[in-house]
Amino acid sequence: MAKYKPNNHGAFVCFDSQEEIEYSRINDDYCDCVSDGSDEPGTNACVNGKFYCETDRLTGYLPAGRVNDGICDCCDGSDEWAQKFPQVRMSENDQTKLGRYQSPCPNLCPEDV
Repeated sequence: MAKYKPNNHGAFVCFDSQEEIEYSRINDDYCDCVSDGSDEPGTNACVNGKFYCETDRLTGYLPAGRVNDGICDCCDGSDEWAQKFPQVRMSENDQTKLGRYQSPCPNLCPEDV
């Protein structure tokens, strides 16, 4: 989650444009980082919004619409920080068989990440 922490000036830096915006404007449901939507990782305010899985080597970025949707996409579950439960709940056994997990997410990151 380091990419989402404030910089030395207490601001957020848009991923692509490197524009600084006030940190309070993160997830305010208004797209400030127009080129990449990085200021709205938990909303659908930006058409091209994305969320960065810091520990996930395979995917890296997810569409913002997949954040807090009840499905664990990042290996550490960081995309499901609100821990919302999906409307249809699979059994833990089925989740393991399919390799798709629902919130609350287990940490499945390799040890060396």
